[in-house]
Amino acid sequence: MFSFLRKKSQNLPARISTMRTTNQQPVVIPSERPDPPRNVTGNLFSATLDGNEFVWTGTNRSEFYRYLRDHVPIISSAVWAWVHLCATPQSYALSGSETEKRSAEKILDALDKRMLENPLVRRSGLAHLTEQFFLELFTTGRFCGEIIPLPDGKGIDYFHTIDADLVQWERDGRWKAFLEDDKGKKLYLNPQRFFFASLGADVSNPRGIEPLASIPFVAQIQEAMLSDMARSARMAGTPRLQIKVKPPKAFQHETDKEYQNRANRYFDDTVSQFRQLDPDDNIFTWDDVEITMIGGDSNRNFTWRLNREQVIEDVVTGLRLYPWVVGRSHGTTKNWVEAQFNLLMQIVDSVQNLGASLGNFLRNTELAMQGNLCKSEHIFEPNQDPFQLTRMQARNIEFDTVDKKVKRGYISKDDGARELGYAKAFDNA
Repeated sequence: MFSFLRKKSQNLPARISTMRTTNQQPVVIPSERPDPPRNVTGNLFSATLDGNEFVWTGTNRSEFYRYLRDHVPIISSAVWAWVHLCATPQSYALSGSETEKRSAEKILDALDKRMLENPLVRRSGLAHLTEQFFLELFTTGRFCGEIIPLPDGKGIDYFHTIDADLVQWERDGRWKAFLEDDKGKKLYLNPQRFFFASLGADVSNPRGIEPLASIPFVAQIQEAMLSDMARSARMAGTPRLQIKVKPPKAFQHETDKEYQNRANRYFDDTVSQFRQLDPDDNIFTWDDVEITMIGGDSNRNFTWRLNREQVIEDVVTGLRLYPWVVGRSHGTTKNWVEAQFNLLMQIVDSVQNLGASLGNFLRNTELAMQGNLCKSEHIFEPNQDPFQLTRMQARNIEFDTVDKKVKRGYISKDDGARELGYAKAFDNA
């Protein structure tokens, strides 16, 4: 049935394994401070974290997006929100005879326990895989992997993930996906064995879009602003006291040296009083001492905050989210948030269909390889609706309105049932 079940001489990719190295090299701590990070020029991004510099050249996109996801707080929060909006509790439904269903449940339970590459993960295999799927999807925009069959070809051993950036495409009637080996030879991917999903694929680009492609430059602006603000705060952000002491008037018949000594002594005495001043002490001077506050300008900090919030909003917008989703509120009205929530849930439902296609692909392939006639349908539970009470109240009002129209003879019962979403009021069959 499946052509990829035939035995081949090629080496199958191994599951993840760990081993302890025998000759460990000590970590070398640099004696000198690392060079400061370079600035953005064109599409070149570089940053330094704990002395390790990452440089984006414009080609290592997936690596760069993962770096942004792991090191820029607002991007990390947004990706985390998308993943857990989509990776809701999940299950599956079987269609077929009862006997086949009971057999299919045992087959799929066994598959769920062995399908992961990492044998140390102790959770539902497909639930963990779909979470990885959404994490990769919202980071790089695509996800790819292949089925590794059991040695006897009667089932799936595990699902091997592949770096989707390695997948290339050519068009010869239909699109064909392929990988290139070290010698440049094309290895075409078997659709029965390989799985590929992407966000926003169009008729000319099956690779789809990269959700983080629009924000690297803005993210760099944000990080630069934070760095500048920290440096500025160290210089002028802390409020300080400025004590101005007017020099005393010279006495008649007082020499210049005597006057200079007396003025310096008076200044030193004033400084000494302030240095020894406890929080509950008072100080007494003539009216020639003036105290003012310098630094820590609140208006300057407010301007910093406004500028940074604007940059953050650009990042959030680039991630197709709303500020309140990542914990930032700007006085949005309840009705506006409800409208945004409805749109957000429509997007989640659409993306969850991609995750469901992965579950359907793996389960139905396993059932077919095992000779089971059942069909599986992957199901994601809907997210909790904070406006459920309002929707139910609106539904009750709609029901009462239709009921009144039926009772007063304006419409028939069947027409009223159709308005409420039912086929008809009574089954006459």
